[in-house]
Amino acid sequence: MPIWLKRCCVLLLLTAIVASCGGASQSEGSVDASRIVTLSGDLTEIVYEIGAGDSVVGVDVTTVAPQSALELPIVGVGRFITAEGVLSVEPTLVLGDTQSAPADALTLIEQAGAHVELLEVAVTFDQLYTKIEAVGEVLDRESAAAGLVDRLRTEVEEVTSDVEPSGTRVAYVYTRGPDVMLLFGDGMSTQPLIEAAGAIDAGSDSGAVDSAPVSTEGMIAAAPDVIIVPEEGLSIFGGVEDFVDHPAIRETPAGRSGAILVYPEGDFLTFGPRTPDSLAALIEDLRELSG
Repeated sequence: MPIWLKRCCVLLLLTAIVASCGGASQSEGSVDASRIVTLSGDLTEIVYEIGAGDSVVGVDVTTVAPQSALELPIVGVGRFITAEGVLSVEPTLVLGDTQSAPADALTLIEQAGAHVELLEVAVTFDQLYTKIEAVGEVLDRESAAAGLVDRLRTEVEEVTSDVEPSGTRVAYVYTRGPDVMLLFGDGMSTQPLIEAAGAIDAGSDSGAVDSAPVSTEGMIAAAPDVIIVPEEGLSIFGGVEDFVDHPAIRETPAGRSGAILVYPEGDFLTFGPRTPDSLAALIEDLRELSG
C-alpha cells in the first residue's frame, strides 16, 4: 500500500475515534427522562412540582402525594428495592437517594439500561433546597427548580417569622406498634422541623444519632415535653392511651401529661415541597399545648 494511502487510513481512523469519543461524552451527559421511577416520596413530589410529573411511571410506597402519583404502579420500598419491581415499568431514569438500597439491585437496574441517579438525603433546609436544584439539573428543569426553592424559602420564612425559642423538648418517636419504636435524633429530617418550630429536639439533645431503639432509660434521658408519633403507627398501637401506657413513654413528661401530637407519616416525614405545611401545623399545635 502506498505511504500516502496509509497516512489517509490512519487519519480516517483517528477521526473516527475522536468522533466516537465525542459522541459517548455527549450521551453520558444527557439523561433520558421520558420514563421516571422515584424511590422516595419527597422525590416524587419534587418531580411533580417542577413540571415533570407526566413522565413518572412508577413510585415507591412512601409516595403519598400528589393524587395523580397515587394512581401509578408501586415498584416497592426505596430502601429495600428489587430490580424486578423497578424494571417492571420499563424506566429510563430511576431517581433515588443515598438511602436507596440494596446496591446490587441498583446495579442490575443500570445494567438493564436505565440511568440511576442517587441524590444526597436532605436533613437541613439548605440541603433540601440543594436537592431540589439537583433534581432540576437532572431533568433539565433548572428554572422550575429554582422557582420552587424560592417559594419554599419564602413560605418557611413566613411560617417561622414570629417563632421564638420556647425551650419545649420535642421527641419524634417512629412506631409501627409496640414491637417497632425508634427515637429519631441528630441527622433525621424531623430535627430541622422541630428546631424551626422553636423547640429542642429531645432525641438529638440526648445524644441520639439517626434513629435509636426506644428504651425506658433513653426516653427518661430525652425527657420530652411533647412526643410526635405517626398516625399509622399509633393506630397499630391501639391509640394514645395505649401509647402513653408503654413503660418507656409513661415515665416522660409527655407521657404523664398526655402531650402527644399525631401526624400522618407521609406528611411529617416527607421532607419536600409540603414541608412548610407540616412546619406550620407543628408550630400551631405546640402553641396550643403551651396554653
